[in-house]
Amino acid sequence: MPEDAGKKKFIKDFLQQVKGGEGFIEDIWIERVVRPPGSDGEGSTALSLSMRSISNITQLLEDDLRYTFDEGYFAFRFVAAALGSGKTSLLTYLHELTKTQRNYRSLSLVVRFPLSDLLRVGGDHNFGIKLYCYILAHTFWELLHNQNLSPSVKEVAKRILSDLLERSRVAELESAKNFKIQFYPKFNKYLVDSGVSFEDFFFYVISEVAALEPAFTFVYLTDELDHLQEYPNYILDTRSLFKALIKGVRQQFNSKVNLLIYLVGTTDNVKGFIAGDIILESIVDRAVINLHKGYSNELEMIRAKIDERIQGAYQGYNNFAKAWEEIKNIPLNPTNNLRKFCQDYASSVLEIHERYFSEAPEQLFEGNARELVEAQSRTKWASYLSKSAYTLSAVSTTTVLSGHAFDCYVELLHNGTSVARAFGEAKNYELLSGHLQTFEKWLSDVNFKSNANPPELAFMIAPSCPSLLHRKLELKNIQFIESKKVSPISASASTPTPTPTPTPDSTSASPPTAININKADKDRLIVAFKGTGVKQTTIDKLINLRQRKSYIRLESLASDLKFTDAVRKKLQEKLNKAEICF
Repeated sequence: MPEDAGKKKFIKDFLQQVKGGEGFIEDIWIERVVRPPGSDGEGSTALSLSMRSISNITQLLEDDLRYTFDEGYFAFRFVAAALGSGKTSLLTYLHELTKTQRNYRSLSLVVRFPLSDLLRVGGDHNFGIKLYCYILAHTFWELLHNQNLSPSVKEVAKRILSDLLERSRVAELESAKNFKIQFYPKFNKYLVDSGVSFEDFFFYVISEVAALEPAFTFVYLTDELDHLQEYPNYILDTRSLFKALIKGVRQQFNSKVNLLIYLVGTTDNVKGFIAGDIILESIVDRAVINLHKGYSNELEMIRAKIDERIQGAYQGYNNFAKAWEEIKNIPLNPTNNLRKFCQDYASSVLEIHERYFSEAPEQLFEGNARELVEAQSRTKWASYLSKSAYTLSAVSTTTVLSGHAFDCYVELLHNGTSVARAFGEAKNYELLSGHLQTFEKWLSDVNFKSNANPPELAFMIAPSCPSLLHRKLELKNIQFIESKKVSPISASASTPTPTPTPTPDSTSASPPTAININKADKDRLIVAFKGTGVKQTTIDKLINLRQRKSYIRLESLASDLKFTDAVRKKLQEKLNKAEICF
């Protein structure tokens, strides 16, 4: 049976993922402030390797990528944070960023592994040899098997191995289908038996690939430094390896090499790792990213991302006002780290969700999706529609194809015969990564052909889309269309009916003179902020921000516009008097 477009359960899946509190959760990623070490104010601390100005984590990571991928310099980083403060999420986010630029994907290999993997590797060799073998094994596995890389890079890898190993052994490695079972044990044995210097061999591989592809970048993301704490000799081996590698890069390449390395651990272990060697400490003085456990404004931003999606999915149902009041009353505990906060808050929201909305379908899109898809299709297919034989079919909604109910569907016709299709999916709230995963699966099932002639088209429509997800849409040839909600429909939780229901901050008790911060024009906003000390330049900034997001809490608005406590207090008074609303 086809899916009912009105009964998709993305919100519950989203809350369950946040409730887990583990790893990188793309849908609640926020821009965390970064300031220089020793400076005043809130924020995690780090220095730019390129000496460019950076103010948040995304800018910091993108600057490192630009520094290495585009400018060809060596970048080495430590990431230090308390447990649950986002260090592994940062590592995953960096990995995701390398996937969202086509030239990065085709001209790089990214090796990511936890050091705990090495604790399970057998053999009598010291930990440094095991670590180098593991790094080199992953490197050649990627060079030989990564389908995004050019065949010429694969040939370079085969040639390097052929100069070192017997031809039959190279063939075994090339034909291996599984890294841990088939590839690594053999590679490890063959490399150790060859007697080659691992550091020299590592640099040789980089040089040979760079001779073919000068922009090719090697990325190594190593997590779980903490697992070595019970093995002092392993720490010594690992410290010696990375110290020698850093010094070797500087001596052999003068730091001009496309190589990026991140080493991640808890704050105390990273400090101890660095301080244990005075030379290492002196050469990585700019390299440490110290993540804070989570400031209250960061927790508020995560909370707003969760709340806004609940509001977009269920606002207007008869039970919404009660549920919303309970959600707003969930306490914010600023002593939590990011993980604990996500676990606790999402659990509380999920409990409320199950009590009020477990059987409720998410709201159908309340905008003009059909008109948007039609307009975009006419633009994309303009060169064909300019010819007399081509026309556009009527735009339909909830069209079922291959068992999937698409929100919008239109065809390009040639003499009445379909020659290309356009598909659209629309949401009332900021897109979730699950939306892309589902939509991409549906497009595959209907044999979507974006590279055909004429090309087929795909659109996702929503009030907003996270920047990383936006990049992924572009890579999949799916266009994002930003469209605000038109007006909330009202309904019972099980059967929507057009019964008026108040919005959360503009209730039926609010006088008609209450100024909606999200909708008022500039003149009305000036009236709304009168007496608070908010300047017109700040109001202009708010108007620009409203193009990307809607506000549902004073804290979120105050954080974005950097209001003082005095301004917040005056605005809270206006909210209490129902002079303004959201």
